[in-house]
Formats: sequence, C-alpha cells, structure tokens
Amino acid sequence: MLLLQLVLGAVFLYSSVTKIVDVYSFSLILKSYDLLPEALIKPLAIALPMAEFLLGAAILFRPAARWAAAGIGLISLLFTGVMISKWGTVMPYGCGCFGPTEATPVGIVDVGKDVLLVLAALVVIIASKKSAR
Repeated sequence: MLLLQLVLGAVFLYSSVTKIVDVYSFSLILKSYDLLPEALIKPLAIALPMAEFLLGAAILFRPAARWAAAGIGLISLLFTGVMISKWGTVMPYGCGCFGPTEATPVGIVDVGKDVLLVLAALVVIIASKKSAR
C-alpha cells in the first residue's frame, strides 16, 4: 500500500506543480476541452492544481491516506470521463495531465492512465480500511 501511496502522491504532486507554475497555459488547456463555461476556466485553473497538490501531499500521511485516496479516485474518475468524452479528438495541448505537450488525439493511453489511478486509489482505500481495524 505504501508504494501506491508514494506513486499516487508523486503523480498528483508533479501534475499539480506543472499546472501551478503556468496557470495561464493550464487555463488554455481547460478551455480547449470546450466543456466548461468561460467564467469557470480561470477559477478551475487555480483550484484544480491546488486540490491535486493537497491530495498528493495528504496521501503520503497515514491518517489522511484513505480520504486523500478517495479524493484522488474521484478526480481521476472525473478525468476518465472527460477523456472518454474526447476520445479521438486531437487536443491542441495534449491531455494536459502534466501541463501542455504536443497536440495528440485522446485515446486508450490517456483513458488507461486515469483508470490505473482510479484502481490504485481504490486499493489504498481498501487497504487502509483493513489496516484501521
């Protein structure tokens, strides 16, 4: 379980930092998905990386691991849905998971990464529940 906590923490911390250091680019990524009203783009471009950072840090500490894993699982499930909704669409900044990259179509790799994060979070939730007994 500790290895999964470290992996999830590292992924979410790294992902958050790439977005926090360039909020403008992340707002362009969010806008490119064409799923949100314009008024939500900037607030979400700030709030989402902050949430990722807090969850990534919290999962590294035992008392908060289960709740952080639940948050990571929910966010990753949301990301999975977004990736599925954009399947085959060429995103101008890539998926945006770790900041802007080259334009690529959303496909199995993008969905698969998010599904793996959801599954890893579920394992942490289940394992931490068992160890709390």
